[in-house]
Amino acid sequence: MELLLQETRKLIDSLPEKIKKSAFKPKSLMKMTGIPSATFYNRMKYRNFTFSEVEKIVKILEFEKKIEEYIRSGEVDIKKGETLTIEEIEEKYS
Repeated sequence: MELLLQETRKLIDSLPEKIKKSAFKPKSLMKMTGIPSATFYNRMKYRNFTFSEVEKIVKILEFEKKIEEYIRSGEVDIKKGETLTIEEIEEKYS
């Protein structure tokens, strides 16, 4: 149990830095999570996000990672020449 609490504390303590590194602007995160501006900046400063807020923010940041992975994967495919024309895509999915 104590280990779980320590890991949760580490996550909460690391959130402000993860948010700063994110491509999402704080205003976007506030809108997506429903956290009011003053509360958001207070939470960032004192690292006292609620569990519910942490959950929402982590989901958003994980979504961002997935998008970045898809983009990198697509870039690799392009470099390898593994692409399809619009016509090939239409044929494949019609």
